[in-house]
Amino acid sequence: MNFYNSLTKRKESLRPLKNNLIRMYVCGPTVYGPSHLGHAVTYIRFDFIRRFLEFLGYKVKLVINITDIHDDILKKSQELKIPPQKLADKYTQEFYKDLESLRIKKAFKYPRVSENLKEIINLIKILIQKGYAYETNDGVYFDISKFKNYGRLSGIIIEKELTGTRVKTDKYEKEEVSDFALWKKENDKWLFSSPWGKGRPGWHIECSAMSIKYLDMPFDLHGGAIDLIFPHHENEIAQSEAAYGKKFVNFYLHSGLLYVNGQKMSKSLGNYIELREFLQKYPARFLRFFVFLHHYRSPIDFNEKNLKNAWETYFNLNERIVKLKAKEFKEKNLRNIVKILEDDFNSPKFFAKLYEIIEKNEISLSNLKNLDKFLLFLFPWRKLTPKEKALIRQRNRLRQEKKFAQADIIRQNFEKKFIYLQDLKNKTLVININ
Repeated sequence: MNFYNSLTKRKESLRPLKNNLIRMYVCGPTVYGPSHLGHAVTYIRFDFIRRFLEFLGYKVKLVINITDIHDDILKKSQELKIPPQKLADKYTQEFYKDLESLRIKKAFKYPRVSENLKEIINLIKILIQKGYAYETNDGVYFDISKFKNYGRLSGIIIEKELTGTRVKTDKYEKEEVSDFALWKKENDKWLFSSPWGKGRPGWHIECSAMSIKYLDMPFDLHGGAIDLIFPHHENEIAQSEAAYGKKFVNFYLHSGLLYVNGQKMSKSLGNYIELREFLQKYPARFLRFFVFLHHYRSPIDFNEKNLKNAWETYFNLNERIVKLKAKEFKEKNLRNIVKILEDDFNSPKFFAKLYEIIEKNEISLSNLKNLDKFLLFLFPWRKLTPKEKALIRQRNRLRQEKKFAQADIIRQNFEKKFIYLQDLKNKTLVININ
């Protein structure tokens, strides 16, 4: 399995550092509002990669953090006039529900910042003791000039005039390369105790502390959206390697961003799409398919034309597979197309080849025992319930009795669930795209 490693800027073979186990960390959400499509795209992509690694026989130990202490949470809680931890708790539970609705496999651990303050504080202590961090009247900062390999991931070159300046905010642009906050001394009510006074941890320190706690160091794979390369992942490397004097992560994978009509999705532009809003119109399995049509490192432009084309392709593929179920499946064809994914998880090329084989009838699918198993692994779908199967039999009887109006009501109710019934001479095809 070859991936493009953002750290080395080339494709490399992924070899587990410990036996057959791949330890994988993916940066999780800051929980102060509903999940949006950008969140969904990132977690679907890494779920695909995790599932494929497992399909190849690896064991994957996945950790996704929950940022439940953050300035954005405080700001939102003040607007809503509710305690910040109550707000964070609410949207943490919503996040878990969203992952379930997207059929994303459960992680080994979802560590929360609020539950790992001891580890975060201990890491800051080590950095101070080793001379990489210093205390000021408003917090504790990491001195980037002391870490000689700073910029290795992002390509950032530290200019002398920028060293020694500090930035308290957690997100900033490349031209604002500065010493970053490890601990923020604050005066508001949402405070936590530390050796440097009450306050809150900075954003970057949490991922170092929690990934090392649950995955050890170095671990195999670190994932996240491409906009996390700088400053977040760059700062993680600096503080982790400065503290422990060894490599932090072996492989970095970064996924492309989501755009809406050519513009990066953001609340300020008014093109922000909540996940649950989308799932009221389309099934979760279709969203997984839409994401799969794009290479994980490529951006996705979410617009009506792309969505319409993807829906037609999605329905057509499901229909063709259902119609081919009765024929014999040739194992070698599956192996040939699966190998495509072993080259940097090239999902668009995989899909194009699969579609070509099916269209040319070069593949036949005896009960889909092999292909079905693989596609189900990547695109989990809901099986029909016994009650739904009984309704289909009832509809067939109604059609035989020429009670077509009643039969159509059953068909229409199924379509609301994204289950389509096609009537042939002797049977009814069930195209379940949910």
